[in-house]
Amino acid sequence: MKNCSQTERGSPVYEINALKQEEGSFGFSFQEQLPGDLTRIKYIGREERTSTDYYWDGLLREKDTNFIFQYTLSGSGILELGQTIHPIHPGEAFIVKVPSDHRYYIPSHSEKWDFVFITLQGELAEQCWSFLQDTIGPILRIDPDSKLIRLLLKTYRETVDRKITDAYHASARGYEFIMECYRFAKKLEKTKALPVHVAQAVSFIQTNFHHPITLNDMAKASSLSKYYLIKQFNEYLHATPIQFLTKIRIEQATQLLLNTNLPIKKIATEVGFSNDNYFNKVFQKMMGMSAGTFRQCKTPINHIIFD
Repeated sequence: MKNCSQTERGSPVYEINALKQEEGSFGFSFQEQLPGDLTRIKYIGREERTSTDYYWDGLLREKDTNFIFQYTLSGSGILELGQTIHPIHPGEAFIVKVPSDHRYYIPSHSEKWDFVFITLQGELAEQCWSFLQDTIGPILRIDPDSKLIRLLLKTYRETVDRKITDAYHASARGYEFIMECYRFAKKLEKTKALPVHVAQAVSFIQTNFHHPITLNDMAKASSLSKYYLIKQFNEYLHATPIQFLTKIRIEQATQLLLNTNLPIKKIATEVGFSNDNYFNKVFQKMMGMSAGTFRQCKTPINHIIFD
């Protein structure tokens, strides 16, 4: 993992490295009761545990009803649900309700468990956790570069910087996190609804877009002929595999243009283009302006919505 000084600000690696220097847990306790107080953050934290003394029993904790989301950055842990044991690896989150019959801890074979977590309260949190359990299960596999994990890291950063100062802000951040959980689940559900070979190709593209992959590579990953893969993509995604790949690359490029200081030539190679001239040509066609103009746009933009 790179040192913070070598990593572009705005990237998930930068955030994880930066927060590593400020580990700790924070609790929220505001006197003001909000009207229709449907969700709020109770705790948020970033910890690296190395001792097997780290052990939580969901039936022996505080009596308040809480909903925990804990995402593993590195190392590993164990989640027990009743009599079922679930190893938790990097890139995986678990969700639990407190109180309930569960335990999570560091097993003896693990050197550490490095994680970030958020604990929510309220009716909306309970509904969301029930939905996630029903549609995905208690273990969620989530890319560290996903919007959900970026939001979690951002919320923790705001907490560390003492920017969440009242019940309204804490409730708004809790609601935003819940909505992002729903978005993640729906996106996963949509992918699962695809034929298995198409889903395999989509997953391959999303994981390898920054490499010089070809239609043949996508076909091989999906175990389909390239001609049938094109037909399936057009039917289910209304785009060819190459068009889908290009969309993913341009989406990633817009985020790097907005949130980093990387040169455009470097961004082009980072998202999988062989040269910056071709990247600029494609960017101009899709966005209606050059990458340089997009970066210098006076209108403050944080995200681009693609159809």
